[in-house]
Formats: sequence, structure tokens, C-alpha cells
Amino acid sequence: MGMTSKTFGKKLKAFRRKTGMTQPQLAKASGVATSIVNDVENGIRTAGSKTLNKIALGLKLTEEDRFLFLLNGLRLSKRDFLIPDFKDYPPEILNFLPYALLRSGIKSSEVNEITLPGEKTKNLQVRLKSGKTFSLEIRLAAGKPSQP
Repeated sequence: MGMTSKTFGKKLKAFRRKTGMTQPQLAKASGVATSIVNDVENGIRTAGSKTLNKIALGLKLTEEDRFLFLLNGLRLSKRDFLIPDFKDYPPEILNFLPYALLRSGIKSSEVNEITLPGEKTKNLQVRLKSGKTFSLEIRLAAGKPSQP
């Protein structure tokens, strides 16, 4: 079963309840309106990545939970892409790259060039200013995305 607004809302509610916060308390801690927290929890609306990040930070999620929370939110978004002109690539892939680099200890200032998978290479390649290359294999499965 794919991610829906309702299932995403249930995840948010579970995170909020785990912290012991009410919706108004989470809204205040996140710097968003209580109506946004309520509507997202109830699957009435989706929120953009900036708003979801504020909520995740307000919940004090671990890095991994915050990352997965944002990726699930991106699956529902019709407008949030890290790089809008790359519509052939799922936003999860494009948004994963900065996370993968960070987790590998690579800062954005160290990146010289990025080559997306295509005719020349099947891997995403990041060439660093040091001359080293970071390669990431991406396999896109046909059909509905699986739930992480």
C-alpha cells in the first residue's frame, strides 16, 4: 500500500503522541499554525517540505526519522522537488543525494561535479574537488513505490 494523506497523518499523530504533546503544543514548538498540524494529521491537506521540516524539528525527531518523515511527505507533494527541472527522477532520489553525501562526511563545498544516471553511466556519480569519485547506484522499480 502506498503512502496516502491519511497514512502520513497517522504517522505524524503517532510521533506527536509519543512526545506527549498536544496539537497546539506541537504547533508552537514547530512555529506553524495549529490548523496545519490538525489538517495534516487528519489527512485533510498535505504540507510542503519546509513546513514538514519545521514539524519534524518541533517533534525533535532523530535525523533518520526526520529524513524518512520528509521523504514520505514529498511523495504526497505536487510541488516540492529539490531540483524542479528533473521530473523524470522521483523526488526521493534527488532529495536523498544531500543526505547520502552528508552521511558520508562529504560537504557540498567539496563537490566539483555531479553526473546523473543516464546513457553514459548507470550510477549517480559525484566528483569531488580532491579528484575522488563518490558513486551511488540507483535502481528504480516499476509500479507503485513501496512504503519505507
